[in-house]
Amino acid sequence: MNFGELKTRLKKGDMSRLYLLSGEESYYIQKAEEAILKALFPQGHNVEDVQIVEGSSLSIIDFVTMVETVPFFSPKNVIIVKDALWFKAKKSGDKEGEDKSLAKKGAATEERLYELFANMPDFSIVIFELRGKADGRKKIYKEFSKHAHIMEAEAVKAYNIDDWLQGKLQEIHKNMDGEAHAYFVQIVGMMENIPLGFLDKEMEKLSLFMGTEQKLIDRNTLVQVFSDMPEVYGFAMNDAISNHDIKKALYLFNKQQEQGVYIVPIIGQLVHFVRQMWQAKTMLKKGLRDRALGQAIGVSHPYIIKKIIRECQGFSEETLKNAFLQLAECDLGAKTGRLDNAEVEGVIISLCTDNK
Repeated sequence: MNFGELKTRLKKGDMSRLYLLSGEESYYIQKAEEAILKALFPQGHNVEDVQIVEGSSLSIIDFVTMVETVPFFSPKNVIIVKDALWFKAKKSGDKEGEDKSLAKKGAATEERLYELFANMPDFSIVIFELRGKADGRKKIYKEFSKHAHIMEAEAVKAYNIDDWLQGKLQEIHKNMDGEAHAYFVQIVGMMENIPLGFLDKEMEKLSLFMGTEQKLIDRNTLVQVFSDMPEVYGFAMNDAISNHDIKKALYLFNKQQEQGVYIVPIIGQLVHFVRQMWQAKTMLKKGLRDRALGQAIGVSHPYIIKKIIRECQGFSEETLKNAFLQLAECDLGAKTGRLDNAEVEGVIISLCTDNK
């Protein structure tokens, strides 16, 4: 199950005594832990209510002892196992079925662990956490899954950011208009890795900035609050190029570097922009419009599709092709330490002065 499904189960009171929270997105693992603890302790919990142990050094015998020990200062014995290596994928070279972290205590001890999974004490709840994908082929995973709730936290990409965004908007009691939503999606689409923890804080900051009375987030408000994000400068640079504003485009190109953004991601933003414009022009020549064109270039938001169709007509195919090839050379130069920033500025100028 994903995080949303886990939250739904918790709200319905569908609890388990065993949880495995694994995956690439640590934000969701942290949020899932918080949601489980809130369901277990609706009035809040104290430090002594929860034991946190490192899975990298946890033996089966110690684990069984912890689970079977009756708590003295709390009605529940809640154990969080960080870095739960028991469930981690085997390294290449390990024999099929062999698990060194378990095998050293012998088969009998391992079977004792599986018996515990099947017959957990009423007072104990265990939350295993693993940053990375769990190995479903392992025997421990198969035995564990018979009695547990397992959440997989997949990395969030631009195409599925809406699931997170809608949940966050509900949490802060806000809505977004179409232009603001399109702007948010485009900003996120420029991020190489989407930092949900950072976005979460930015949305909280946005909520405080707007206050409780204002419910609808518009584009201008979003730009104001997100103005310090490097991706915003990149997006604004692309907008300036679309408007053929040389001065503003060059200013924003240099501004990103002043903020410490490495030149390679900046070139990547430009490549993405030029490729999208070029693809859109090609699809328009083939007669594709609206949703069909969006599907062809990997864009689903209606506002963004219309924006791309409008902007791509301001460039000639020849200019876009030349810019794409020049940016490929700039990218190679940047990665080999032979790039002069004037080369990138030259591409920006050529795009802004296109008289198509």
